[in-house]
Amino acid sequence: MSADIIHPGHLNIIKEAVKLGDVTVGVLTDRAIASYKRVPYMSYEQRSAVVEALKGVVRVIPQ
Repeated sequence: MSADIIHPGHLNIIKEAVKLGDVTVGVLTDRAIASYKRVPYMSYEQRSAVVEALKGVVRVIPQ
């Protein structure tokens, strides 16, 4: 996910994934996002920190 803006769909996916075990989320790098849309509002570090703080997320990796 890009996670520039977290919406209920993201939260629902994570909530369902938690039922299956540990949740690892791939957060797109700034370069990856910029290659197909605009430059993200937040940096990769900021976006990954937000995702990592979500209940149920065990780890965040660059994608």
